[in-house]
Amino acid sequence: MATASNKTNVTSAFHEEKISGQNARPQIENSTELLALLSAEGIITSVSASITTTLGYAPETMAGTDILALIHPDDVDTMRLVLSEIAQTPGKSLSAEYRFRHQDESWRWFEGSLTNFLQVPGMGTQVGIFRAIIDRKPIPPAQGNGTSNFEHFVQFYQTDEFLLNIVSNFIGAGLGSGETCIVIATKAHREGLEERLKANGLDLTLTCTYGTYYSLDADEMLSKFMEGDLPEPERFFETLGSIIGLAAKGRGRLRVFGEMVALLWSRGKQTAAIHLEALWNDLYNLSPSFTLLCAYPMRNFTGETYSRQFTEICHHHSQVIPDENYILLRSDERLRAIAQLQQQANSLEVEIVERKEVEARFQRLLESSLIGVFISDFAGTVLDANDAFLDLVGYTRAEMQMGMLQRDILTPPEFHHKSLQALQALKEIGSSETYEKEYLHKSGKRIPVLIAVTRTEHSDTCTGFVLDISERKELDQRKDEFINMASHELKTPVTSLKGFLSLLQKLLTTPGEEKALYYLARMDTQVNKLTKLINDLLDLSKIQTGKLDYRNELFDLQVLAQEIVENIQGTTQSYHLVFESSSHVEVHGDQDRIGQVLINLLNNAMKYSPLAEKVLVRLVKDQDKATVSVQDFGIGIAQEHQQKIFERFYQINDAATKTYPGLGIGLHISNEIIKRHGGQMWVKSEKDQGATFYFTLPLA
Repeated sequence: MATASNKTNVTSAFHEEKISGQNARPQIENSTELLALLSAEGIITSVSASITTTLGYAPETMAGTDILALIHPDDVDTMRLVLSEIAQTPGKSLSAEYRFRHQDESWRWFEGSLTNFLQVPGMGTQVGIFRAIIDRKPIPPAQGNGTSNFEHFVQFYQTDEFLLNIVSNFIGAGLGSGETCIVIATKAHREGLEERLKANGLDLTLTCTYGTYYSLDADEMLSKFMEGDLPEPERFFETLGSIIGLAAKGRGRLRVFGEMVALLWSRGKQTAAIHLEALWNDLYNLSPSFTLLCAYPMRNFTGETYSRQFTEICHHHSQVIPDENYILLRSDERLRAIAQLQQQANSLEVEIVERKEVEARFQRLLESSLIGVFISDFAGTVLDANDAFLDLVGYTRAEMQMGMLQRDILTPPEFHHKSLQALQALKEIGSSETYEKEYLHKSGKRIPVLIAVTRTEHSDTCTGFVLDISERKELDQRKDEFINMASHELKTPVTSLKGFLSLLQKLLTTPGEEKALYYLARMDTQVNKLTKLINDLLDLSKIQTGKLDYRNELFDLQVLAQEIVENIQGTTQSYHLVFESSSHVEVHGDQDRIGQVLINLLNNAMKYSPLAEKVLVRLVKDQDKATVSVQDFGIGIAQEHQQKIFERFYQINDAATKTYPGLGIGLHISNEIIKRHGGQMWVKSEKDQGATFYFTLPLA
């Protein structure tokens, strides 16, 4: 490779030749390297005398020769890419390795650089400096039909503009030299490519007419041989083999640009893309000679996820070309190393950016006055915390550094089990669900908090995020007290109203009072609904304060369910209630409360399935529990609501459910009753497909 001083001398000599026409020639001829002046089109205008000793040609015979005529066919694309790249930037220089044809028809390896001085006043040339690589043996003249080994390039790129320039050079060079070219790409890339080819003076209408240019849609081609998520080899060989065979008929080598692998990769089918690369290599052994260029956007390989696949892709190609951020080199090993380093650099860059964003967010949390943040070990010792957390628990930073902030000191005994559950989740999955507990302030005051904990990667420490919910708890308590008081105040007049209604119904027995009795019956129905609502509110209040009474008795769940189904069936002619059970099921608990749950589920099933005629109730048991299910065929529940409908006062706000009034407490109360009995409640449903509610109870 020419040194910087050599380049300066050579450039100076060429510059003098252009000005004086006489001083530069001796310096060129006496140079120990092969030097050449090239026009913008790559035509040799002058060459040093050293060409005689290196390649056997007389210097005077080289003027007017296209430099590509001296380059090995497999290196022509590299030279074209170099010429194209440096032409776009004045003063740009690129290095690569090439095989030049010796006069005896053998090939000699050279390492050379080309520099763009086309825009320099008084020069208007490109300078090539080539040095023979003496540690590589000359390649003897080709034997037989002269075909070379399969060239399978992979080009990585950052922008579509760069890709289209590369493909335009690749296909344009082939069409310009009479080769047949096949482009298998997306519609946008095919249109962009054809615009560039036409701008370079190529008549695509003529090439299509003569069958030297094929433009094929990548998606359509994939559909011909993909089977599931993988390409089917026989169909691939049949499809692509027939196209290549037709294009090569009566002609020489082909050039193919294929974008199908990139499409597969972008759609998450990485294995299919790698399989397809291997099939292309296999196709070469079954088809006429062709050169293949594939391309992948570098953004597909961000992160460490695809490092192994990236390496595998590189090994499926004879030449790996990095993206536009790197200069072009020739050595395959260097190209592959650069491409892989680039992929790793991109991954590292993204990782650094993401890490900085995480650190910035964490710093904002540490500085927050609303959220307490602490770092502790798994033993429960707080190692560090922000001011918001220290203010919450009433300790100083000095006391924290002395190790005084311990889990057992900060957490009341009744909440230790929640801390241990969070610790277990940290060890198993790396984070805990958000949960409520209380902290003990240094003064002895209890502070209700909402807390979530996540494990620090590769360590036995964790980070906790704590929110003081004292105001919310106080507000909830006031709401519960109000609901309890209002419910009690309402219960007395409603009970009296119920009694007077019953009395009136008994008094109005004379003929002609039917209309009055009809309205009294409707009033009675509404009073019953109001009574149920008041009872539910009272139950809710008792649940919140932990005062809801439960009896613990042994009873037969099958008998209870059968009785409730028959009682409700007696009140409706619109629905057929079907009860299915295989045997008697004995459980412990409050029979009335479990009956309350089943009644609520049955009423909801009929309420939310107005167009259906049937509700199914099933009771099954296994070794340790009984499962009750109530299935309706109504409006169903969307997935996003299925966990929330058991929350207190939660209501689904969409057009389908607004016509069904309610406070959203029935399912909450039912769920709390089942949990109190050691069971679980859940729902399975799809929108407009009905719903099935389940609850379990431990067997006696």
